[in-house]
Amino acid sequence: MESYLQEVKNFRQEWPEIEFIDLIFTDINATPRGKRIPVEGLEKLANGVALPISTISLDNKGNVVEEAGLGEELGEPDNLCFPVANTLMPTAKTQTGQLMLTMMDDSGKRPNPLFIRNIVGDMVARLHNQDRLPCIALELEFYLVDKKRGPRGELLTAINPTKQTRECDTEVYDLDGLDDYADFLSDLNDTALAQGLNTSGALSESAPGQFEINFNHSQDVLRACDEIIIAKRLIRQVAHQHGFDATFMAKPFDEQAGSGMHIHLSLMNQAGDNLFSANDGQASELFYQTMAAMLAQTSDSMGLICPNVNSYRRFVPGAYVPTFADWGENHRGVALRVPLSDAKNRRIEHRIAGADVNPYILAAVVLCSVLASDHYTKAQCPPPLHEHAVALPLRMSEALDQLEHSELSSYLSKDFVDIYLACKRSELAEFERLITPLEIDWMLHSA
Repeated sequence: MESYLQEVKNFRQEWPEIEFIDLIFTDINATPRGKRIPVEGLEKLANGVALPISTISLDNKGNVVEEAGLGEELGEPDNLCFPVANTLMPTAKTQTGQLMLTMMDDSGKRPNPLFIRNIVGDMVARLHNQDRLPCIALELEFYLVDKKRGPRGELLTAINPTKQTRECDTEVYDLDGLDDYADFLSDLNDTALAQGLNTSGALSESAPGQFEINFNHSQDVLRACDEIIIAKRLIRQVAHQHGFDATFMAKPFDEQAGSGMHIHLSLMNQAGDNLFSANDGQASELFYQTMAAMLAQTSDSMGLICPNVNSYRRFVPGAYVPTFADWGENHRGVALRVPLSDAKNRRIEHRIAGADVNPYILAAVVLCSVLASDHYTKAQCPPPLHEHAVALPLRMSEALDQLEHSELSSYLSKDFVDIYLACKRSELAEFERLITPLEIDWMLHSA
């Protein structure tokens, strides 16, 4: 842990005003949870900090899902968590820094096999052993919304800080809209720079008060996923300072576009060649094998990459959200898009997941297809915009049932998938027990 202790020393020299550190670990929903310690306690973390293994299986409200089998049934045992390298950084809060943790076993010597970050790390290592180096880039959409709620508790669009009017117009790539939020974006970008995030700028998206932040391509897959966790927390903090709430719900408004998280994938070798391109510059056989594997697994993976009931509300016609397992070149209506690029930059853009997805799970789903690609041939890859593409499951219960009987467990981890299914079915059951205002409006006098 010498490198960690040096990281602490460098951090305290660079940020002497920071007095507290938020220790962050993520549950199965990628919700940041943790504890706050005095900065003087950082060195002790070299020996690990004990946290219950049941923290993996928390629901959206932070309760242990007992059906997952990691709580009372096991006696709430602790595992040791250790700092993630290069995640000790300032936050948007004065005098407060943060540090991410990853979970090992109770001896502190082996990665906990149920922690999704460790599963992704293992998948990356397997691909590296094959001289296939995944390179990914992520795009994250979000809304700034009013802190106030409507009469039924619904979200309200943001009050434009320059015009002092409620946002209501769709302005895709609106530069003036970015100017209106210049103070928010400036503070966001300044802190992102201080945190060392690999971002390439923000733009106004296709709905009022919606923005997108893009991350540059990276072969450090775990770091790329870590940065989504860090960025979401940062966006919420800066939004709060400017009088907004920020939401990463997949579909926060009935009549507006949903928020997605797209992931771009290419494969490199140690020599730096793009394995999705052949020597003549055309798409390689491995490209078509990987595309075929992705298409075959897409429907099965919906339960993983669409983790909430709200996730499925995004899939409406005419909103550039795919409803079939199809692909195409330079086409935003498909599930798997091949953007305009030369042979060096050929990549596949996976466009299905919403902004609510766990980034480690999204990366794992994409890597499952890469690991499975050797079991597919170029001939098994259907043509672009294939008219017989498989329809995606668009109800949570259907997607979870399909996941349970899929091959994904053999590439991920059956134990992890079983825990995930238990957590998500528990959340779905609780949601379906609730009586909604709409039910009362419809049925109070008509039933």
